[in-house]
Amino acid sequence: MGMSNADRGAPLWKEKRDTWVSVCDDCHSPRFARENLQAMDEACKDAGLKYTETFKVAENLQLDGMGEPMPKDLHPDWAGEHVWSLKIGAYHDGPGYGGAQGQSGEFRMSNCSDIERVCFESVGYWLTYIFKGMAHGSWNDATYCDGSFGMDRWLVKAKAASEQARRFTALEKKAGINWVPSEFWRKGDWMNELSGAKIVKEFPGKN
Repeated sequence: MGMSNADRGAPLWKEKRDTWVSVCDDCHSPRFARENLQAMDEACKDAGLKYTETFKVAENLQLDGMGEPMPKDLHPDWAGEHVWSLKIGAYHDGPGYGGAQGQSGEFRMSNCSDIERVCFESVGYWLTYIFKGMAHGSWNDATYCDGSFGMDRWLVKAKAASEQARRFTALEKKAGINWVPSEFWRKGDWMNELSGAKIVKEFPGKN
């Protein structure tokens, strides 16, 4: 499941799975329960693959320096840093992500590029709906209403945002335009209330 596409049916989880099956066996046969758990596994695997593809689109845009805006152009995150919000330190290292080696970014709910927000919603909302929908037998939540179909839409949205950013970058380069992000990415009364500004002001060099 997830970006690592770990096998939820691996021996490590067998004991926990057996416990889950035993909870259901008052009303259902163990075979019925295991088949439903297997269906949930397949849905989770599919969701993990979709998110991985969505993430890769955003990651390639970031590494090519075409994120709009880039982390350096933003108000610091809640930890007082300018690290790409989707960076996971154990997996993504290099100057293109910002931050030190092994350092992770912090999810931003706002004040980030549209494609970062799309990724956050895809993994934080749609993927969660799939997990919970499959676990509770709510197929509508897992598919049409909020889950898999939502991930489909957000994958298309991420690809469209990437294409648009690349076209704009090519046109700006050809026209000699040096785009400078607006001040509202860095300053604002609401942003000044966030912990990032407090850390930078009161504890310089700390995060």
